[in-house]
Parts: sequence; C-alpha cells; structure tokens
Amino acid sequence: MNDDMAALGDGNPVMADGLAEVLQTVGQGYLWLDDTLRVSGHNRAYLDLLGLDATRPLIGRPYRDVLRQMFDSGEFPGSGDATAFIAQSMLSMRCREPHRLQRARPGGTVLSVSAAPLPSGGYVLTYLDITRESRAIEDVRRNAKAMVVAMANFSEHRDTDTGVHVLRVSRLAGQTARLLQRRGLFPAIVDDAFIDHVSTASILHDVGKIATPDRILLKAGPLTAEERASIELHAAAGAQMLSQAGLMMVDSRYLQLGAEIALTHHEWFDGGGYPNGLAGDDIPLGGRICALADVFDALTSRRPYKAPWSTERALAQIRQQIGSQFDPAVADAFLAVIEEREKVSLVQWSQAMSVGNLHIDEQHRILIDTINQLASAESQNDRPVIAMIVDELVSYAAFHFHFEEKLIEDAGYPEVENHRRIHQGFVTWVTELREDFAYRHRSQLGERILGFLRDWLREHILGEDQYYRPYIGRPQ
Repeated sequence: MNDDMAALGDGNPVMADGLAEVLQTVGQGYLWLDDTLRVSGHNRAYLDLLGLDATRPLIGRPYRDVLRQMFDSGEFPGSGDATAFIAQSMLSMRCREPHRLQRARPGGTVLSVSAAPLPSGGYVLTYLDITRESRAIEDVRRNAKAMVVAMANFSEHRDTDTGVHVLRVSRLAGQTARLLQRRGLFPAIVDDAFIDHVSTASILHDVGKIATPDRILLKAGPLTAEERASIELHAAAGAQMLSQAGLMMVDSRYLQLGAEIALTHHEWFDGGGYPNGLAGDDIPLGGRICALADVFDALTSRRPYKAPWSTERALAQIRQQIGSQFDPAVADAFLAVIEEREKVSLVQWSQAMSVGNLHIDEQHRILIDTINQLASAESQNDRPVIAMIVDELVSYAAFHFHFEEKLIEDAGYPEVENHRRIHQGFVTWVTELREDFAYRHRSQLGERILGFLRDWLREHILGEDQYYRPYIGRPQ
C-alpha cells in the first residue's frame, strides 16, 4: 500500500487496506499524480486498459515520461508532434484544470478519460472502457443516417443517376459549417452539434420532390412557367413532410433542421429566391449553407436537362452569384473547402481510360474524384470527412457496378459474370474497410489503403474495363 492509499484511508490502516483492495479489483482504471505531477499510485486496471507493462514500475516517474512512453508505442495515433502533444497535455494539469475526453486506442478500444485536481495539489485520472456503448451509439447514428438517405433517395433517384448526390451535399454542408466555426463566424449558431445536425439534415433538402410529377422532373428541355411553379412547390412540401415526422420524435433536431433547410435552401441572399422571398440573415444559416452545396453538386452532376459542368465552371458560376444568390461569408468558406480538396490528386483521368461510353466514362471520373478527395481528407487528418467519403465510395461503387454490369450484359459481353465477381470483391473489401474504420476508430486510412484504392481503380479501368469496349460503343 503506497502513501496515497493511506491518505485516502484518512490514517486508518484498516480502511486504507480495504480501499486499496477495492481499487485493485474494479474495472475502472485509476492513476494518481502528486503535486509535482509524478506518478504516486495506480491500480491494476490502469495498466490493463492502457496496455502498459506491469514489469516497468511507474511509481515516482514524471507523468510526462509516461506520456512519452505511450506516445512512442503508438498509443496516440494522429496526434502530430510528440513534444507539442505532451506539452499541451501537461499544460491543463499545471493550470489545475479538470478535463474529460473520449479517445480510441489503436486496437479500437474506446476509453472515457477524466482528470481532476486534488486538494493536495496532485491529480487523479480515471479510465473507463466504453467500447460497447460507443459501438451502440455508432450503430444508432449510422442506422438513422441510412434511414434518412433512403428517405431522400425516394425523391432524388428520378432526377439524378448517381444516388449519391445527397451524401455529397451532406459532406459539403458539414465541411462548410466546420470551416465557418474555425473562422469564428456565426458563433451563436455554429457549434459541434450544429455541424453534425446540418450534415444529416441537408440530406433531406429535396425530399419534397417526391410530389413532383416525372414529366416535369425528367424533362430534358426548358420548363414552362407553369412547370416551374409546380417544381418550386417541393420546398414547402418537403418542409411539411419533415415537420410532421418531427412531431413523432422527441426533440429531433436533425428533422427540425431538415424541415428548415428543405423550406429555405432555394431562397436567395438578395431576396430573389423562393418560396417566401427571404433575404440576408432572415434565411436560416442551414439553408444558406445547403444552397451552395446543392447548387455545386447539381452543376457538376449529369441531369436529364444538362451534362455535368467542370469544377472550374461551377465555381465561376457560384462566384458570379455571391451577394445575390449566396451569402458572401458562407460562399467564401465553401469556395475554400472546394479549393483545398482539389490540391491532392492520387489518380488523374486520361483519354486512355475511356471505354467509349459517355456514361461509364463519367462514372469513372466520379470514382477517381472520390478517391482523390479521400486522399485530400487524409492529408488534412479530417476523420469525420474521411468517414463520409468512404460512405460515398461504398454507395457510388455499388451504383456504378450495377449500371456497368447491366450495360455490358445487355450488349452481350461474354465475361460479364467474371466482371461481376471482380466488382463484388471490391465492394466487399471497401465495405469491410468502412466497418473497420468506424468501429476500430482509426484516425486515418494510411498510405497502404490509399495506394490500394488508387492502383485498383487505375488498373481496373485500364485493364478489365477495356475488354468490353468493343461491345458497348457510345449511346445514341
């Protein structure tokens, strides 16, 4: 029994011995630091939860040295420079600040860690394994997102051939909101909860299109005034649907925000939008953010009435509309998000990759762009964005492979089953990657995984996909 155990027993050796026995048998880890921030005590669970070697004594060692030992063993992946990380960790203790956090160990165990100053001048740190609870929360979050995406795709699938439009809009909305937070803009609105909610809620921005007739939604030519008025009804229709759904759930912030975004994402900053002609700050921030994400993705995607625009052309169009259609502060953050992601390129499209079919070539370009954006998020160590892009990659790969397989099957390509097996293998692999990333709480994917994605895609397009080229040609 060490001195701190005795102190906790208030001088009563029987009580101290009993307390020491209890602390050594509980599953929660404890670590005591004295007023010089040296280790003065710990229990067995602390060593087990942190994977520390029981044969290397900790008592009397500076906590800084313990942190360095754990850092060097890979305990804090993605934490940057060791010296800066340790200095920041020690600063809060020197200032005698309590703190609480959750972090994932390299093997995927999730720990809840809290540190509190002691009246004697030292600190006590507690560690609790919350892996099971964390997984349950992740399951609930992902199931909720899957339901939201399914709801959105009922309305979206008719006017886009990707099925992933809503996921891309969700990611762009979240990234824009995060950058607004980093810039200190709209501090009364933009916090971590808002960023999470606006990402999910923006998925539902066009859910009201489910009430728009196909003859209007799929029309290839210009709309008449009557048709335009009909399609504009989707904003109010979507808001009503989501508001009604929100009444069935207690304090469903993402449905409330979803209704708000559905109603206002076609309003213009100068008051020239619809359905209510709102202007400036009267347009909720979620609507102003989603407006940019939606317009950009619509411009750069194929629609029944238009071919996809290049990123450069779409950005030029958005810049022209700043101050009229778009909020200048939000647009500036959005443009910065797009420009930053364009800086990293793992794979570049070349004419040699063409298979002679306009739709397949466009889909291959989107897959290439998705992997490049994944590499960009990796370079920025942006775990939430990495997770969203992996979701997009899973969804888009499944869509593209189904489209491609049907096309070559209808064209009479004899190796369609082998092609299908290759596709299924990739979808299985990338799905397992997503599960591993989500549940083992990896901070990054790593160069090996990004290299595999790059090489598989490039070699598949330049290899297996070229074999069916003579069978498909260009659609008329």
